Amino acid sequence: MQATRPLVRLIACFAAGALYGWSALTAPLQTGFGVSTAQAGLVFSLALISFTGAVLLTPLLTARLGQDRSLALAALLAGGFTAVAAVAPTFPLFAGLFGLGFGASSGVIYAIALSLAATSSARRVLTPLSVATFGLGGAVFGPLWKTLVAADWGLLALLPLSVLLVLASGGLLLLTRGARPQAPREPIAAAGSAEGPAKGIGVLALIWLILGASAFAGLMVLGLAAKIMDVSGASVALTSAVLAGVALANTSGRLSAALFGVQRSSAVRALLVSCTLTLAGILVAGLSSFLSSNSGGSLIPGLWLGPEMGLGLGLGLGLGLILIAGGYGLTASAIPLLTAQHSTPALFQRQYGLIFTAWGVAGFIAPWLAGRLFDLRGDFQLAFAVAALTTLGSVALILLFRRRLRPDAALS
Repeated sequence: MQATRPLVRLIACFAAGALYGWSALTAPLQTGFGVSTAQAGLVFSLALISFTGAVLLTPLLTARLGQDRSLALAALLAGGFTAVAAVAPTFPLFAGLFGLGFGASSGVIYAIALSLAATSSARRVLTPLSVATFGLGGAVFGPLWKTLVAADWGLLALLPLSVLLVLASGGLLLLTRGARPQAPREPIAAAGSAEGPAKGIGVLALIWLILGASAFAGLMVLGLAAKIMDVSGASVALTSAVLAGVALANTSGRLSAALFGVQRSSAVRALLVSCTLTLAGILVAGLSSFLSSNSGGSLIPGLWLGPEMGLGLGLGLGLGLILIAGGYGLTASAIPLLTAQHSTPALFQRQYGLIFTAWGVAGFIAPWLAGRLFDLRGDFQLAFAVAALTTLGSVALILLFRRRLRPDAALS
C-alpha cells in the first residue's frame, strides 16, 4: 500500500497539469458563449491567479490535514469543478468553476507535489521530475481535448479529466485510511551543496522579477497556442500535433534542469539557456506569423505563398511555439532550484511561495494582453514583440543577478 501511494500522487499531479492544455478549450468556449479572445484568455488568467493564491495557502491546509489528505481533497474538488464546468450554462459560471475552482485546486496539488520533492535529499532530480509530471498533464490533455472538440464534444471534453481526478482522490483516501495526519517536513539540503544562510531581500526581489519576465512568453503560448495555430489556418491535425509538442517541450524543459549540475551557478546557466530558447522561438514564430498574414502579397508586391509554403509557415509557427514552451519549462524548474540555493530549509516554502506570485502576475497579464492585442489587430505579431521585450528584460536581470551576487549572498 505504501509503495502505491507515490504513484497515485503522481496521477493526481498529472491530472492537475491538464490546466496547461487549456488553449484547446478556447474554441468551444467562444463558440458556446460567444465571447472574445480576450475574454476567453481571462479564464486562464483567473486560473493562474487562483493557482498562485492556493500555493501560498497550501501550508495552512497541510498543517491541519496532512499532505496526502489535502491532496485527496484537492483532487476531489478539482474533479467536481471540472465536471460542473463541462455543463455550465453561462460564461461567468464556467469562468468561476474552471478559472477559480479548478485553478485553485490544481495549485494545491502542485504545491504539495513540490513540497514532497523538496523534502527529499535527491532534490536536484525530484524537483524537476515533480514539475515535469505536472507539465505532462498538458501534453496529454491538450491534444485529447482538441480531438474531442473536433468530434463535437464541446466543453464536455472536460469529463475524462473529471473522472481521473475523482479516481485519484479515492485512491489517496483509501491508501491513507486510518493514518494520522502528518505535516510536511522541512526541505532537506542536498548533500555537498553550497547553500548557506539566507541574507539580503534584494536577491528575493531579483528572482521574483526574473520569474515574472521569463514566464511571460511561455504563459502566453500555453494559454493561446491553439488560437494562434487556428488563426494561421493550420489543420486540426497540425494544431493537435503542435499542442502535443508544446506540452512535451514544456515537460522536457522541466526535466532538463537536473542536467545543469549542483553548483551555485547551475541554475543561473539554466535560466540563460531558457531565455535563449524562448527568444529563438519568438523569432521563428513571429516571422512565420508575419509572413503568413501577408501571404497575399499586400506587403511585398508579387509575393504569393502557395500551399507548400503555407504548410511550411504553419510548421515554422508550431516549431516556434514549441521552442518557447521548452524555454518556459526550463525556467519553471530552475527557479525553485535557484531559490533553494539561496535559502535555508526553514525558509524555503515561505520564500518560494512569495516568489511564485510573480508567476501569477505574469499568468494573469500574458494571456489576457495577447488576446486583447489580437482583438485589436487581428494577429499576434505585436504580442510576440511584447514577449520578446520581456524575455530580453529577463536576460538583463539574470546577468545583473550573476554580477551582484556574492558567494555568501542569499535570501532573508
